[in-house]
Amino acid sequence: MVFAPARRSDRILVVCLVLADIVMVPLLVLLTYWIRTDLLEPALPPFHDTLRDYLPAIPVAVIVWLLVFAWSGLYRPRRFGHYMGDLAKVLKTLAQTVFAMMAVSYLAKEDFSRVMLVLFGITAVPASLLIRGLARRVSGMIAPPGETPRILLVGDGEVARNVIRSLSRLPGRKPEIAGLIAVEGSAGEGRSVMGLPVLGDLSSVHSVIAEHDVDEVFFASPEMERARILSIIAEESSGKVHFRLATDLFSVATTETDLDNVARLPIIEIGPGGLSLAQRFAKRVVDILVSGLLLLLTAPLMILITVVLSLTAKGGPVFRQERVGYRGRRFTLLKFRTMRPDSAEYEVAPLRAGDERVTAVGRILRRTSLDELPQLFNVLLGEMSLVGPRPEMPFIVEEYEPWQRHRLNVKPGLTGLWQIMGRKDLPLHENIEYDFFYIRNQSLMLDFAIMLRTLSTIALGKGAY
Repeated sequence: MVFAPARRSDRILVVCLVLADIVMVPLLVLLTYWIRTDLLEPALPPFHDTLRDYLPAIPVAVIVWLLVFAWSGLYRPRRFGHYMGDLAKVLKTLAQTVFAMMAVSYLAKEDFSRVMLVLFGITAVPASLLIRGLARRVSGMIAPPGETPRILLVGDGEVARNVIRSLSRLPGRKPEIAGLIAVEGSAGEGRSVMGLPVLGDLSSVHSVIAEHDVDEVFFASPEMERARILSIIAEESSGKVHFRLATDLFSVATTETDLDNVARLPIIEIGPGGLSLAQRFAKRVVDILVSGLLLLLTAPLMILITVVLSLTAKGGPVFRQERVGYRGRRFTLLKFRTMRPDSAEYEVAPLRAGDERVTAVGRILRRTSLDELPQLFNVLLGEMSLVGPRPEMPFIVEEYEPWQRHRLNVKPGLTGLWQIMGRKDLPLHENIEYDFFYIRNQSLMLDFAIMLRTLSTIALGKGAY
């Protein structure tokens, strides 16, 4: 995802990376053609395409490359990146790029050589890593002198000391550490840790960020509650501050987000959150196309369920309930009726098998998640998205803490991380934290992965009562 970096040196790095790719992609196409027609010609079937056939495809390849790389976050400044982290991300993104090029070729009805596309992907790996390394060196040479990231450490214990030591071992221009924030139970201002001042406590984090022009915050205190960390991140609305979490090996083994390597210290980078206008448009197009297609495909089944419920259930086949959506707007959620009509509208949903409020037909619908099908209309109308946080009830939203209201910054979803990570088997606060992770790391690829995992979750009936 491309965003506007706060510092000029970061903007220079982004420009260098983009320009490097614009120059590299046409050269890769020419190199690939030469390999196919000269080096590999004796070992492969006859090849009748001319270079002129591929010249019109070069601008398209450049555009597809830039879009996929931008969407994957490879134009975000990784100030403390490690080549292994870049390699893993580049490999994944190049695979997506090649598939995207194949899709564009198919839609344009151009029969380009599949061997050429595979060769393009193979040669692009070393070329991309090399050109990105050169772009970083060039941007470092022309960056404004003296401009370095200003870091604030939240924590004043041993983990914070490890971060300080690790940052001091970084090659090249060292980041500037403005100071530390004392955690609860520690003394505040007036102390120093390894020669760095303690600038305040947790209540003063945002004022310290503004006062000291901080653009990197490292959470380096294992004893901090997750809710407190999420609250600090959610309340920083400028979009100019990067957040990272200094972790241990156990945390690394259980995390699913990107890792940076700060002088061999594992650091989890917390995503910047938010989608660009183009990404929001693409997500909406996907919502319309997929929900519309699913409505057409499931129309006979929905009609059958409606007829069965009309004959067997009182209160009507469709259950309507007010929920809170994007930016706090209220909408009417649609579901097939699965509970007896005398059940309270906002009563707690069944949390165990055999709940007496659930009807016989409703038990089948809930177990197979077919009761959710009418929500495709909510998606088509733009009230919901295919993937997003759980649509919550108004009285629950009214009790949200400030950081929890951050989940209202995106449309609620028909499915989401809460669906594939445990559904009703998870406590409410963990559902919200999964929603927060999704908001900070959302992308079309993540949406696609969640939808695929949702199918297996539904098949297993996990957490559905």
